[in-house]
Amino acid sequence: MFSIKNRFFISVALGAYSFVNAFLVDSFTYYPIKTDKLLIFFVFVILTVGIWEGNRMLDNHFLKNTKDTFWKNTIKQFVASVLFTLLFTLIVGLPICYFTISKSFSNCLLPIKLLIMFSFRINLFLNIINLIFKYKTQLDKSKLEIENYKQLTTQTQLQSIKNQVNPHFLFNNLSVLSALIPQNTNASVEFVNQFSKVYRYVLKSPELELITLEEELSFINSYLHLLKTRFNEGLLVEIDVPNALRNSYIVPVSLQMLIENAVKHNIISKAKPLKIEIYCESFGSITVKNNLQLKQVSVEESTKFGLESIVKRYKFLGADEVKVNNTTSHFSVSLPLLSMSKG
Repeated sequence: MFSIKNRFFISVALGAYSFVNAFLVDSFTYYPIKTDKLLIFFVFVILTVGIWEGNRMLDNHFLKNTKDTFWKNTIKQFVASVLFTLLFTLIVGLPICYFTISKSFSNCLLPIKLLIMFSFRINLFLNIINLIFKYKTQLDKSKLEIENYKQLTTQTQLQSIKNQVNPHFLFNNLSVLSALIPQNTNASVEFVNQFSKVYRYVLKSPELELITLEEELSFINSYLHLLKTRFNEGLLVEIDVPNALRNSYIVPVSLQMLIENAVKHNIISKAKPLKIEIYCESFGSITVKNNLQLKQVSVEESTKFGLESIVKRYKFLGADEVKVNNTTSHFSVSLPLLSMSKG
């Protein structure tokens, strides 16, 4: 608010308004001060402009401090503005009082008190307006972030559904199933069961912002069953997640997207198997890691939407940063594990 375009004009107008208001309510009659009214007018304007500009500089300073919360920052800024206002009023008022009213401190005491009272009221008024302005800005920003998050979540879930129902995915899995049926009836029945679990989870996930790691891993096991049946010895997967962490929360279908990206971008064969590891290095994150044996991927296949959406969704939730590690031999992504307090 303090940095608005026409701030100088507004602050001058506010000072002038304050003088007119004091004049109309006969303040100068109740507090007889032997000095020219025009001088008082200019003092009011100078103090108002100075307090405004002082608050503007303090506002810019405290805006750079992103470590503190909104209210903590606001309180600090207000205390600093009160101290600045007191100091600025004394710097302006004492010399004027000394040269125009009286060289006696006792005679200047009342005018200085009145100026300080005036300055504090102006400062309080400006800070209240600024707080309303900042709070509304913060509220609008939060609403926009929520809308963006909802849109991002919807896009992510739709992308996940699209990936599972796209012709390539369906064709590959149906081809595997058709080859499996005459060879092993029990295996084909199990394949269909796992196939249905994958779709059930993907269709359910748009309703959820977070899901337990246990549920995500259960889904991953079904998804991996389809991939392993298709690639056989070309795909090697190791999952090492302690039971103590399985009640933690993560973003739905995030692990699946990382596995899908690994499968999409790498060569998979018996001679050059793709190795995927899912493990927890610490109690705060889960990592999906794969060896690199890159293949050419078309632009249509590689949208890069999956990883970007995961990063944005975790950022919106205020979680720790998603860590990506890309070396010449391995690619890994570590996702923060979240907890939900009860009550």
